[in-house]
Amino acid sequence: MKKTFLITILIMMVFTVTALTGDTGKKTVNYQKVEQFMAEYYDAYNMYAQDAQTMDLMDEYWAPEFTSIQFLPLPEPLVMDLFTWKNFLVFAHLNMIETLTLKELSIDTKNLSAVTRLSIDFNDRVTGDLMLNVDCVGFYNLKVNKKNKIQITCLKLYFSNPEAMMAFGPPPTGM
Repeated sequence: MKKTFLITILIMMVFTVTALTGDTGKKTVNYQKVEQFMAEYYDAYNMYAQDAQTMDLMDEYWAPEFTSIQFLPLPEPLVMDLFTWKNFLVFAHLNMIETLTLKELSIDTKNLSAVTRLSIDFNDRVTGDLMLNVDCVGFYNLKVNKKNKIQITCLKLYFSNPEAMMAFGPPPTGM
């Protein structure tokens, strides 16, 4: 009887420890997962984010509550929600193609954020001629969605030469 009781207690302890150390439903992110996400994001951005017909493929990367903030020589930073951001990208790329090249990446898994240094080439959409090359620093706030996928909730962009960015013209009215 004592032996059966002790075995039962032992089994219950093993079950409890196993249940507590197993998946508790908390979504976790490690450095490699964020690094892979950022690399995939830049590849997808270069391929899909500049055309109205493929733009919706970027929804995998941008959270519904996404906000973009661009610091340009304007009276106020350019702040856009997801809908406005997507329209801005399509409008801004009617005559040019933008290629983002990741130069440096810093990841904070505890706060779910990343900082990047990018080189951006702006090429004429028809001729392919380089119109502008500019460096940029991007600050990304991230989240893990219900499908355990990383998404960007906020992007803050600081350009090394914001005046050159304005050579493309001011943002469309209402942005």
